[in-house]
Amino acid sequence: MTVKELFLKLCEQLQQSAVYFGHGVSAAEDEVLLLLMKVMDMDFNALNQASLQLATEAQSQQAFALLEERISNKRPMAYVVGFSVFAGLTFKVDERALVPRSPFVQLIDAAFQPWVDMDKVSNVLDLCTGSGCIGLAVAHYFEHCHVDLSDLSEAALALASENQQALQLLNRTSLLHADLFQGNTKSYDLILTNPPYVDEVEYETLPEEFNHEPKMALVSERAGLAIPVAILSQAADHLSETGVLFLEVGFYDQALTAALPEVEFIWLDFAGDEDGDFLGDGQGICVFTRDDLIKFRPHFKEFLKSDVTQ
Repeated sequence: MTVKELFLKLCEQLQQSAVYFGHGVSAAEDEVLLLLMKVMDMDFNALNQASLQLATEAQSQQAFALLEERISNKRPMAYVVGFSVFAGLTFKVDERALVPRSPFVQLIDAAFQPWVDMDKVSNVLDLCTGSGCIGLAVAHYFEHCHVDLSDLSEAALALASENQQALQLLNRTSLLHADLFQGNTKSYDLILTNPPYVDEVEYETLPEEFNHEPKMALVSERAGLAIPVAILSQAADHLSETGVLFLEVGFYDQALTAALPEVEFIWLDFAGDEDGDFLGDGQGICVFTRDDLIKFRPHFKEFLKSDVTQ
C-alpha cells in the first residue's frame, strides 16, 4: 500500500481506540505522522512528499506494531517512537521527562515580544527544564544567548544532555542540577519555567497516558501551587534590572489568581491576533518584570507561610 493508504488505516484504527490525545498532539492524525516519521525514517517535509510512495511490508508491520503498543499500553506516542518535534526541532524523549508540549513555542517564535528585546538578552534560565526543549530551542534560535538548563531530576538532566549534544549546543548551554534556585548565584535577563503545578487529587484522575510521565514533573503541593509560588517569590533575586520571568501553569491560572488576589497577573492570550499580540485575558503563562516580582513578593511569601490552602 502507499504511504497515504497506510496513514489512513493507522488513523482509523487509532481513532477507534480509547486513547487520550494531548501529549504534544491534538488528534490521531498528528500521532500517526510521528509514527510514520519513525517508521519511514523521514522528517515531516519528506514524509509529506512521499504520500504516493509504496511502504514495504516490513514498514507496515512495524507501524501497526508500534500503534498496538500505543493503544494497549496507553503510552504517549512520543514515548513509543522516542522523539517529539517542538519549535521545529526534534528532541529525544522518554519516560525520564515530560513529553514536550508548551505554548512557550509561540513565544519563542515571536521572540518574546513585546516584553523582551532578545537582542539585549545575554543570559537565560530554563527552570525545571525536563527534556531541555524550551531552553535548547531558545539557544538554537537566539545564537547570542547562553542558556542554563536547570532541573532537580538527574534523570531529566541526562536526557537534556543528550538533546544538548544532538542539537550541537554544548557551547551555548549549561546543565544545572538544583532544587529551583538553590545554589544558583547567577543573574539572568530572562527566566522561563514550566514547573510542576498539578494538584495531587487531580493527578489521580488524569488519563492513563500521564502515568508514564515522571510524577515529580507534574505534581506540586498546596493544590498544585507550592512550586509556582516559590518561583514567583524567589525569581527577582536572580533577574537583572530589566529581567523578565515567564511562568507556565496551564489550567491552574485561575487557581493561582484566586490564591493571590492582591497580585496583578498578566496572562498571555495565545489565541492572539494576526500580529501575534499576546496581550489579553489569556491562559497558561503569566509574565512578570523584576520590579513587579519585588512589589508582590510579600504576597507570595505570605501564601507560602500560610497553613491554609486557598
